[in-house]
Amino acid sequence: TYGKKGMHSMNDEYREKSSGVRAKKGMTIDEVYQRIKEMIYYNQLAPGQKIIYNDLANRLQISATPVIQALKRLETSRIVNYIPNKGYFVGEITEIEARQLYQAREALETYIIPAVIQNLTPEKLDDIRETFKKYEKANRRVLILVDAQFHLKIVEYACNEVIYQLLKDIFERIYLKYRPEYMGDNREKEVLKEHHEILESLRKGDAEDTIRTVKQHISLGRDHVVGSLLGDRKLSI
Repeated sequence: TYGKKGMHSMNDEYREKSSGVRAKKGMTIDEVYQRIKEMIYYNQLAPGQKIIYNDLANRLQISATPVIQALKRLETSRIVNYIPNKGYFVGEITEIEARQLYQAREALETYIIPAVIQNLTPEKLDDIRETFKKYEKANRRVLILVDAQFHLKIVEYACNEVIYQLLKDIFERIYLKYRPEYMGDNREKEVLKEHHEILESLRKGDAEDTIRTVKQHISLGRDHVVGSLLGDRKLSI
């Protein structure tokens, strides 16, 4: 299904490499695009950092042309920013952008809950539960990816390709541009508890309760992200 393909692609995009970034010559623009996102995910390129495309080309062992084309695509996706006469920079999520993305996320995720529950089977619920278990073993950086995977696995079973892709793009814009060090230990524990509550609501097949639980979870996540951004801005003044 499209959902399984999307989840597999997301795993591939962000697979961890113990030996650094490597690439073969002749990479397509799409492959370069995905590889740069992978580098951002693992903080090999950090939010706010200037991107030297010649350095990237050397690291990927390719010419500068596909790197520049991939960066233009990343700019269109709002993951990197281009500043005239200065170059490309890894995007940093702002308070306003975070609020808007979470608002869109809440509208989409809560909307598809009835369809998810209608299509849910014991086997599919077990599939979601397996994704949930990964959260318990993840470090802080991987935790961000696992959180997105958990929610996208639920969304997958609404069988709505458009909403799935929109939410995947929203998660990327939030998590690729958000510094993992902003996430506190308490929030990690809270998210684990909230995911468990979502699973329990899905198991009961109660759409109204699941919508309420998901809405509260997203609201708490938004408050944490926005609060950390505001706190960082105050410290920088």
